[in-house]
Amino acid sequence: MAAGRSRRSGTAMIEFTLVGIPMIFILISVFELARGMWLYHTAAYAMREGARFAIVHGNDCNIPPSNCSVTLREISTRIRDGALGLVPTDLQNVDFVAYNDSGAQVGTPQHCNTLEDCLRAGALGDTYWPSGPPGAFDTPGGYRHINRIDISGQFPFRSAIAMLWPGARPMNFGVFVFPASSKETIQY
Repeated sequence: MAAGRSRRSGTAMIEFTLVGIPMIFILISVFELARGMWLYHTAAYAMREGARFAIVHGNDCNIPPSNCSVTLREISTRIRDGALGLVPTDLQNVDFVAYNDSGAQVGTPQHCNTLEDCLRAGALGDTYWPSGPPGAFDTPGGYRHINRIDISGQFPFRSAIAMLWPGARPMNFGVFVFPASSKETIQY
């Protein structure tokens, strides 16, 4: 009778090994996927908040004389505040572009290598946006026509799952680049 119990406990251990390890891997994968989606949606929300801030506070661009009083640092601060859990140096290739009524790009598009670059006081952070040469947005009636703005960036997601794959070097995390952008129309 003792020999029969010993064989059954061995079978249970083999069954747990065959079923338990893949189930643990699937559980970890689900958590990692959920973390990636949370970070993606957080980055997209942050870009949307920055675009909303820009269209509301840059609305004086359409009234002569132009009173565009929004700097890249102010917009970037709003993006940073909306990106809870994301490090500003991880939000990369942040672009600011303005368009006119016909969909043509107007003014000077601005580019920051990281969000941290836009947050610093100095030449780039203190740049008024949308920016361009005098009269760049003016129409014959004297109004400045900026119809739509686009703020976009990228966020690299480092997944810990990649280190569990066979043949992976120790602590070699996979990197997926998530794009995040927001296009908002100025309502006036």
